[in-house]
Amino acid sequence: MSSSQIVRLDSKGRTVIPSGFRNFLRLKPDSEVLVTLDSEGGRLTITPAGEKKLVRLVIGISDAPGSLANAAKVLADSGVDLVSSESRSVARGKSAEWRVTCSADSVKDLNSLKKKLVAAGITSFSTKKL
Repeated sequence: MSSSQIVRLDSKGRTVIPSGFRNFLRLKPDSEVLVTLDSEGGRLTITPAGEKKLVRLVIGISDAPGSLANAAKVLADSGVDLVSSESRSVARGKSAEWRVTCSADSVKDLNSLKKKLVAAGITSFSTKKL
């Protein structure tokens, strides 16, 4: 399902998520959502967080076919529970970046995860608790 609706910001810069969208996503009062700014694309993305503890992984990869798939396989094999992700080319044909928001509870051992990702060919790795 893909749907769009224009909504207006109030005088304090707030907006309301339309009720049909909230119902579809099962958002209730006090639900947490992840708001992501795509500064290059000029858009906001709102994703139901679902978990109380989230972590963002920023993974540097080669901008070559299969690099993202290799990193994704490591995360899947490690049981990392993705909430959202986005990837972008940093230097066309050379380097790319994959930003993953995931459940902090599913990332048991960051050092072990980093070692597995390095073995799969990642170029950088950082984390940030959200």
